[in-house]
Amino acid sequence: MKLRSIELTNLRRFAGQRASLTGIGDGITVLSEPNEFGKSTFFDALHALFFEKHRSTKAPVKSLQPHAGGAPEVMVEVELPEGRFRISKRWLGRAQAQVQDASGRLIAQADEAEAWIDRLMGGDLAGPSGLLWVRQGLLGIEPEGNSTDEKRERERGLAARRDLLSSVAGEIDMMTGGRRMDAVLDRVSDALGRLATATGRPKAGGVWAAAQEEAQRLAAEEQDLQPRAARLSGDLAKRTEVQRNLARLTNAEDMAARQAALQQAQAACQAAEAHQARIDQAASQLRLATLDAEAVARDMARLTALQSRVTQARDALARAETQAAAARLRAEDLAQRDQAASALAETAHQTTRSLRGQLARATQARAARAAEAQAIELRRRVERATTLQAALDGDRARRAQITVTAKALAKAEAAQTALDLLRARAAVQSVTIEAHPGSAPARIGDTPLPPGPQPILATTDLILPGFGQLRIDPGQGQGSDMAAAIGKAEQDLEKALVACGAESLIRARQGLAETQRLDAAIAQAEALLREVAPEGADALRQALALADQQARDLPEDAGDPEALTAALGQAEQAETEALAAAKAAHELAVGAGVTHAEAEGERRTAERRAAEALEEAGEATALAAQIATLGARAPALAAARAAAADHLASLQAEAPDLATLKAGLARAKGAVEQAAAEESRCREALASLNATISALAEEGIEERLAALADIRAEAEARAGRYQAEVAALSRLKRALEEARVEARDAYFRPVLRELQPLLSILHPGAQLAIDDHSLLPATLTRNGQSEPLEILSGGTREQVAVLTRLAFARLFANAGRPVPLILDDALVHSDDDRIEAMFTALHRSAQSQQILVLTCRQRAFAALGGTRAEVRVEQT
Repeated sequence: MKLRSIELTNLRRFAGQRASLTGIGDGITVLSEPNEFGKSTFFDALHALFFEKHRSTKAPVKSLQPHAGGAPEVMVEVELPEGRFRISKRWLGRAQAQVQDASGRLIAQADEAEAWIDRLMGGDLAGPSGLLWVRQGLLGIEPEGNSTDEKRERERGLAARRDLLSSVAGEIDMMTGGRRMDAVLDRVSDALGRLATATGRPKAGGVWAAAQEEAQRLAAEEQDLQPRAARLSGDLAKRTEVQRNLARLTNAEDMAARQAALQQAQAACQAAEAHQARIDQAASQLRLATLDAEAVARDMARLTALQSRVTQARDALARAETQAAAARLRAEDLAQRDQAASALAETAHQTTRSLRGQLARATQARAARAAEAQAIELRRRVERATTLQAALDGDRARRAQITVTAKALAKAEAAQTALDLLRARAAVQSVTIEAHPGSAPARIGDTPLPPGPQPILATTDLILPGFGQLRIDPGQGQGSDMAAAIGKAEQDLEKALVACGAESLIRARQGLAETQRLDAAIAQAEALLREVAPEGADALRQALALADQQARDLPEDAGDPEALTAALGQAEQAETEALAAAKAAHELAVGAGVTHAEAEGERRTAERRAAEALEEAGEATALAAQIATLGARAPALAAARAAAADHLASLQAEAPDLATLKAGLARAKGAVEQAAAEESRCREALASLNATISALAEEGIEERLAALADIRAEAEARAGRYQAEVAALSRLKRALEEARVEARDAYFRPVLRELQPLLSILHPGAQLAIDDHSLLPATLTRNGQSEPLEILSGGTREQVAVLTRLAFARLFANAGRPVPLILDDALVHSDDDRIEAMFTALHRSAQSQQILVLTCRQRAFAALGGTRAEVRVEQT
């Protein structure tokens, strides 16, 4: 299988976006981008596509979802011997899995697509839980923890390696044979026990025991000298390394190159600063030319406007005088009409008032007779209104005591949500501690440490009973900013709750619900009160008093109300018409007077403006001459301004990047200063090592150690002469052990055959020994010295882990199951020389192996070569 392209949609930092990784070749493909670009996002997306079901909601799947939510999607195009296929999955929302061929035809979907992917991957052999993919920061091949998932991954990886080695080693039963050999060796040991003690020593009091005691004494002396000899050897190696570094730092060509780079950067900065001064001068000249041109334009516009204003003022004065004369004549005519209409309206009003008095007396008499029945109904409504008003006042009083509003509650809930989000981000991004207390739990101050992971955002003193106090300082990075943000969010939440008048969100919600209930009750009571007393209880009481009064005051009958009403209607109609006519006549007269006044005012204003314009403009010929003079100056000033602008633009176009040049100067200075400081440190280290080596060499440790070795050899040989009775059994035991080693080597030969050439690129002559149980490298032998992998430096362990993966990748290919090797920011612990060697090893494997490298070390990995992948991001 070979990867050809990867496409992510709405995944982590690519929320609402589609990110496409293309240009993945057959050999080495490199995606070299800065931190936070999303390289590990592509790695995790690949893992999810091949090893997480599309219906899964586990943490690895949820971690792909962006903060804004939505359904993350991944599509990968792979090339198989059968052709190219597109594999796609979507999680969390309308989950789906699909496999399509190169033409877009659907091959499988849902569970059938998952089964198709499982057959393709061959049972998790290639992912992070198997052999070939390297997650960011991983130093070994297997997880090192003791959790259930980590143990399961180790067992699955062991099964994968055994299956792979069995498939490439052929029909070999060496491991089973080795276990049978163990049983034979046990029987040989039992036979030797009859001639020696249970610990393998000769019987007490014999010559063999005496010879061995002497050999052991000599060996003890030799062992006492070995650490000092090892220290001497180590110091010699360190001195060689320091001398090599010092020679590199004091190389004349390198020093001259650094000084030349510094001088070149200084000269470039000085030239850029001088050019910037010329740009500033040209900009000042352009501003002066612009000001001159703008001043002439303003004067030209002012004089032209003044000339036009004189003409307009004269025309306006003539129009105003004509309008004022017409308005005066119309106002006098309408004033006479107004007086006649007013006299007619007054006569109609007197007639209406007389009829209205007669009707009032007749109506009062009839109303008094109906007032008694009305008074009974009004008393009942007054009592009902009083009861409703009392209930309404009580509900309003309770409502006034609750201050929470929907807006205040929404603000408090938003503050709580922001605080929860910050705490969640702190739990994910910050340093965390998790305590598993015994009888006395750990404390932070007087507070016991809560169960589960706890984020550490600032310097914290942890009290450990029986141990003391432990200070944890996460530094001044993101944690301190997060602590400040959480503190600010807590203050915002507290202010919002105070505004709600509640100590918690629950109380605030209860208060809002109570306000809603009281508002509904108040609205219902107000509606009933409006129904019973539309104008209020006081109006009802006044109506009741009036009804009582009307019932008591029964006037004499003043006539028929219906006849009086008809007569009054006719009189009111006549009065209305007369009043309308009088009002219309009066409005016309008033309007005409206003129009006359306005016309006279406009005439006077026009007369004043004409006088002012003539006074300001002066003589017309002089004004025209000034306008012509300014018009003649304008082209020359515009040309001068254009020339100044062109000169400034030319200087700006030629301007070097001063900020970049200053950065280059700072870098050149830093390189010179760093080289000088490193040279000083190397000289100090060299002087210290020379003193230590001289002191140890004067003791003649190596000569004394060689002499002791010879004497000890003689004592061991003498003891060997007393082993005649056990010689045959010892020889048999050695033969069996050699046979077991030969069987083990035959089983491990395929992986060692692939691994040894790669290892020789970094460590010539070195050899790796493979552990019988884990089937992984266990020890590294260099210069005759064997070292367990766990004690090696992080860089060496990382290199061995990557080389082992390259070897297993070749075995997968040989077994007919080629899979890509993916490295996510690997080799971060390698020095400059060894990372170059690792690049060579990667290229050696890439001749028949697809390798995808994701890295943020753009400069260091520039020397790797290979195909450069491209990432395109677009909005969905």
